Amino acid sequence: MIYINIASKGGDVSEDFFSGKYPRGWFAVLFSDEIKIGEIKSLSYFGNEYVAFRGENGIVSILDAFCPHLGAHLGDGRCVGDTIVCPFHEWKFSQTGACVDVPYAKRIPIKAKEGALASHQVCEVNQIVHMWFDPAGGPPTWELPVDPAMNGEQGWTGWYFKRWRVRTQGKEIIENLVDAPHFTYVHGSPIEEITVNFDGHVASQRSKIGGHPTLGHTLMTEATYYGPAVMHVSMDGTYASKQVNIHTPVDTEHVDVCYGIKIQRDPSLPDTDEIARQYARFAHDAFDQDVVLWRRKIYRTAPLLCDGDGPLFQLRDWYRQFFADTPATT
Repeated sequence: MIYINIASKGGDVSEDFFSGKYPRGWFAVLFSDEIKIGEIKSLSYFGNEYVAFRGENGIVSILDAFCPHLGAHLGDGRCVGDTIVCPFHEWKFSQTGACVDVPYAKRIPIKAKEGALASHQVCEVNQIVHMWFDPAGGPPTWELPVDPAMNGEQGWTGWYFKRWRVRTQGKEIIENLVDAPHFTYVHGSPIEEITVNFDGHVASQRSKIGGHPTLGHTLMTEATYYGPAVMHVSMDGTYASKQVNIHTPVDTEHVDVCYGIKIQRDPSLPDTDEIARQYARFAHDAFDQDVVLWRRKIYRTAPLLCDGDGPLFQLRDWYRQFFADTPATT
């Protein structure tokens, strides 16, 4: 089941080093069960339009959305075998963006055969489709880890997730990783212990949360960012759960934020999936509390901090590595 809520009204988006730019990294764009064989999905991210389609070979490909012929949107086309067909003149493109057929032409233009339609690196792991984006056009520089439970291992439910479109930026979202006090005052779940580490493209937090009325009296969590926008969470509470906190820029002022959760099945329970749905609702309600704040807050480049705040500036230094010193390009 998919929970969708769109929240787009917000306050000013502050100007700073991160504003007007997109980070480099892997970004989640779809859950695997959202795109079946033969399906096409239109995507709007990084100020651009893309199409994702799953061929008969089961592989998801992501291409620029507009046909290089006369500019029709391929999202209005159809998937045939392992190709996508333009709705305007039925030019057919492979999963790499190369034109493989023009039904009314004697020969395919050389530029079309060489790949006039840009393709983008895809990584489908943990039952999630990720897209690599680099404003400079560079290749992936790290891999996303495979978590067996997230990746479909038996004994776990499927993903239960909810999306929000929020007028904010990723720089706001990542700061929760080090902001222990807000768990008390926003979520009503005080953090008793917390450790934060930074290592290359990875930032991680281990914490002991002093209890939640629904999710568990004591929660042990390990939350890890792999790059700027993909967080994996393992939590032990009332039920063992796996969670993802993933956000993808729509443009330089809006992001699609998604929070997904799956729980470990318990043979002694009559309906683990129903419990998972209820558990997900409570988790999403907690995430809603963050969304409300992101919609209206501003970004302080020089915040006034106290001795109880976390390593905020260290986090910002870590986050900075994913940005070029040039404005976002589309």
